[in-house]
Amino acid sequence: MAALVPDLPQVEQHIVEITNKARQEQKLAPLKVNAILARAARAYAERVAQSGVFSHTADGRTPSQRAEGAGYKHCEVAENLAMDASAQGFDTGALALQAIAGWMNSPPHRANILRASATEVGVGVARAPGPKPKYISVELFGRPATERYAFKVINQSKDAISYSFGGQSRELKPGMSAALTSCSPGQIVFSKGGGFFLTSTEIARVSPENNKVYTVKSTAAGSATVEVSATARAP
Repeated sequence: MAALVPDLPQVEQHIVEITNKARQEQKLAPLKVNAILARAARAYAERVAQSGVFSHTADGRTPSQRAEGAGYKHCEVAENLAMDASAQGFDTGALALQAIAGWMNSPPHRANILRASATEVGVGVARAPGPKPKYISVELFGRPATERYAFKVINQSKDAISYSFGGQSRELKPGMSAALTSCSPGQIVFSKGGGFFLTSTEIARVSPENNKVYTVKSTAAGSATVEVSATARAP
């Protein structure tokens, strides 16, 4: 019996659809297919398939460098890579499902599929040479440079406060503000006090959103609180 032969463009489409279904189940926004990422993914799938070197750096470059070389101006890039082989071959749906199943069962690959900051995707699938059907699948996740997170911190309290974000800390005196940008923001921690002989007190810990303003204000009880503007655009 002849081995099954999948329709590779359809496999690529199915991988995107299954990826977005997994994201939907986690209440994450679906990824849009980006033509540049798709071309880069296909080119790398062909490279890995032809070379037989199964690695994220088989061409001496990182996924980010490949995406940039293809013309993708990125804020961030991540990559999933799969190799699936079967003497019976694969039909179109089975190959897509097997690639996704392998990634979802691997914590780092699953994290890429469920990456909250990713907004775009490109998928490439190629068959490796040889008598036994073997396929390389590449899924590139991206967030373009035009979609950097931008938000603002303002200190309207009576006292100096500090914030920590992205491994850095800064003090803001009353009336001061800071505009921040990030590709993939984590938490921002606001605190008050501290020094050589004092322990700082945490005010709040938030996950910043794009185009929001976080204003620290004094309370009647003498402490501080963080208020979030609903629609203000950070410069």
